[in-house]
Amino acid sequence: MNHGFGLERPGLLAIRHPIVALSVLAALLIGSIWAIPALRFDEDINRVFLSQNQSSQNYRNFIRDTGGRRSDIAVFIEAGQPFSAGDYGRMRDLALELEFLEQAGSVLSPFSMRFPKINADFPGETVIPADIDIDEVEQRLKRFQASVTFLRPMVSENRMSALVIVTTQAGLSRSVVRGLLAGITETSARMLGSRLRFTVTGEDAISMAIVDGLKADLLKLNALGCLLVIGLSLLVFRNVPTALVAVIPAIIGVLACLSVFALFGYPITVISNVLPILVLVLGIADSMHLVLHLQHQGDREPAEVGLERTIREIGPACALTALTTAIAFLAIAISDNDQLFEFAMVGAVSVLVSFFVVMTSFALLGKFVKRNAPRRDAGGGGWAALAPVGRTVLTHGHKILVLALLLFAAGAYGYSQTRAWFPHEDALPQDSALVAANERLFAEFGGTYRLWSELDTRDGKSLAVQAGWNRLVAVTEAVEKAAPGYTTVSMASIARWLGNPGRLPEPAEMVDLPESVKDQLMSRTGTVARVVTFVPEPMRDGASRDVHDRIEKAALDASADRVVGLPDIMRHESIAIIEQLGRGLLIACLSSTFLIALAFRWPGLVVALFVPNILPLILTASALHFLNDGNLTPTAVLALTIAFGIAIDDSIHVVNRFHLERKGGRSVDDALKVTIQQTGKVMVLTTLLLSVGLAITQASVFAPVQLFGLMLILTFIIALLADLLLLPALLKQKWIVK
Repeated sequence: MNHGFGLERPGLLAIRHPIVALSVLAALLIGSIWAIPALRFDEDINRVFLSQNQSSQNYRNFIRDTGGRRSDIAVFIEAGQPFSAGDYGRMRDLALELEFLEQAGSVLSPFSMRFPKINADFPGETVIPADIDIDEVEQRLKRFQASVTFLRPMVSENRMSALVIVTTQAGLSRSVVRGLLAGITETSARMLGSRLRFTVTGEDAISMAIVDGLKADLLKLNALGCLLVIGLSLLVFRNVPTALVAVIPAIIGVLACLSVFALFGYPITVISNVLPILVLVLGIADSMHLVLHLQHQGDREPAEVGLERTIREIGPACALTALTTAIAFLAIAISDNDQLFEFAMVGAVSVLVSFFVVMTSFALLGKFVKRNAPRRDAGGGGWAALAPVGRTVLTHGHKILVLALLLFAAGAYGYSQTRAWFPHEDALPQDSALVAANERLFAEFGGTYRLWSELDTRDGKSLAVQAGWNRLVAVTEAVEKAAPGYTTVSMASIARWLGNPGRLPEPAEMVDLPESVKDQLMSRTGTVARVVTFVPEPMRDGASRDVHDRIEKAALDASADRVVGLPDIMRHESIAIIEQLGRGLLIACLSSTFLIALAFRWPGLVVALFVPNILPLILTASALHFLNDGNLTPTAVLALTIAFGIAIDDSIHVVNRFHLERKGGRSVDDALKVTIQQTGKVMVLTTLLLSVGLAITQASVFAPVQLFGLMLILTFIIALLADLLLLPALLKQKWIVK
């Protein structure tokens, strides 16, 4: 078996059995087109964080214990000047109308706020009275803020923004929630009029905005990508049939990639949205290697002979590149996050299917390639512009190795200064109105995400027992102290509001409290009590993270059993995912280099390939200080992992050509010169195609997709230089050369 493990054989079989090969390709193409209507998009943004870790399990247990998932839908209302009496009236009517929506469990608004029953001036009264007078409203709001410190008013201090939160009933499907969102939006527009601006936001509103952006992005990126590679192929080959031979297999590969989503039943996510573009550029790169090799042979031999030679000589290298890229994808599956597992599976299968399509299509279409006239140069042809590169490697190899070592040290230091960070709302389309609205909402009201501090109340810890009650009071007060100005609610704060802070409120005292609220503050079985704090996304910025950490530490120090909720998952699972992906990156690097060394039966290749392909990753990771404020996100680690699997492809072609030249009897120096000139031209062209193709990602409305594309492009450019200079300098070393 050759160093491609025989995976190039479909191409050889297609030459001998073209009708069978054409039938298989036609069936694949028809099946792919037929499957595309079944594509769906992920509407559950929580899946980007959830794993099998304890914090995720705690969150699942919480949802189950509270009767099913509830969604908080926030209507953020703004005015260009302080609210008038008419504005308050319209907002009150809106809040009342929203309470009648069938799927609404409860509605929190400025008009549901009440003074404590022990308040001397307005005992138990609504903060905003029925007869609205601006001066009186202002006076009552100030007194409420002074007397109720654990509740943040739902009207901003400048009285130019307000918040209404609709909490849905438990266990609603995504489609029902989408309908509810539409109903809330329509009702708000109808009742608020033109003077008041509003934005409907919250977890599900963000999900819907992401899905809508994904649909547009998928169509735009793939259409632009296909047009771009067609144009570039025409520019490179200056011959329509030859360009089509290179492009058609890549486009079929894109359709096959989309069909893999449908076949596996996996939804498209923000990050997996980039997979078809990756498959496109990988397919065009393999096609480019095959077509240019066939052209270089000249037209002295029959087409079938030239095709078979190209497949035998270049096919194994293409097979290895497909394997290393698939390994890079599979290494991502080390994470126990569902979205990342799906990304890994679709990516690995799509790369292998695309390779099959490229090899088979090339065998069928290669006879249409316009072949060059025979060359007579002893060096085997190539690109004269790369001759100085070969001379530099041969005369300054040791200097190249020293420079690489210095760059590696500088890059490693830069990488060590990055920080693991995963801001959830980066997944929103950048042109979404929710981005700016959420920033203003967080600034005015702290946040709408609920963070729960849970206390187990079994085994003598019941709230009916004084010691158990005192424990809840202690946790509540600790959380309030850790996050002053943030809304914190528990049975202890409700008891304080009722004027009986020393005991658990009786059921008759809580008749005005919605059942959905009571179910969340205390389980129906009475085995869990909860303290809820409304917080911003913890990874929004350093201040938000610090608030979360203070709340968590204060709650646990005050004897809470655990802290749960989506904010807790955002804070901890994101870091765990980055660590898991880092291990996957290391596995991809080691397994790919060992596989290639095994394929060539050349132990020295482990070092010769590992060093030139790790250096681009280190330098690109350190460039995150310029690309992403020094933040190492899951997207960044994904990009580095996939970049390694792709970047090592050129290294494989260099080693393959060097191996063939050495087998042909050339000396090490001559083999390197021929390799650099022959393979170097194709490497430059394929790197150009890969980079320009991935530049399409900058047209995406999603910041993670843009970062993914930028990091791959930068890695490929650095990897090209490493493969032209560093890899040959290493292959020249006596302890490596075969």
